Amino acid sequence: MNTEKFSEAMGKLDSKYVEEAVHYKAKKPNRWARWGALAACLCIMAAGGAVLAQNGSPAAPSPSLVEVTNPIITVQSAAEMEEYLDFPVPVLDKEAASYSVFVTDGYPTMGQVDYADGSAFRVQYGSGDISGIYGGSLVETRDLEGVAVHFYAYADTSYAIWEQDGFSFSYEYTGDGAAEVQTLIQRFR
Repeated sequence: MNTEKFSEAMGKLDSKYVEEAVHYKAKKPNRWARWGALAACLCIMAAGGAVLAQNGSPAAPSPSLVEVTNPIITVQSAAEMEEYLDFPVPVLDKEAASYSVFVTDGYPTMGQVDYADGSAFRVQYGSGDISGIYGGSLVETRDLEGVAVHFYAYADTSYAIWEQDGFSFSYEYTGDGAAEVQTLIQRFR
């Protein structure tokens, strides 16, 4: 609508309607209507809560006890470890602090010998790094007894990993570990 048509339409308005619009006062909202709407909302919420409570599930979880087997079996000797693992576990001629068998999917899969000097040896079927130390830097690779041994360093930890006859090995050592790794390789044969 352009200005000319608007002015023409305004001129045709009855002054009675203009006077009513000027003196119009809006009605105050009915406060009972507000309270009624609030009460209706509360009733709907209460009814919804009652329906949800009737669905049979308890308000707090009630889990039954779950029994989880220990994935580590502590044994007294390398011979006892070999009974669980069904393969030989070479050991070094130094004091052992503990012997452990690791269980995966209900089956013993890896043996670990922790020595009193802080070193640790692991053996498992298969291939790959079983050291449990990730993020180390390769220092060197040496051929010991015809086996490629990878020597790594991570922070203050030195370790070696290698594969031999279908098994994976790792040895975390203190000092020069090459001689001890060579002994482990010889004793596995």
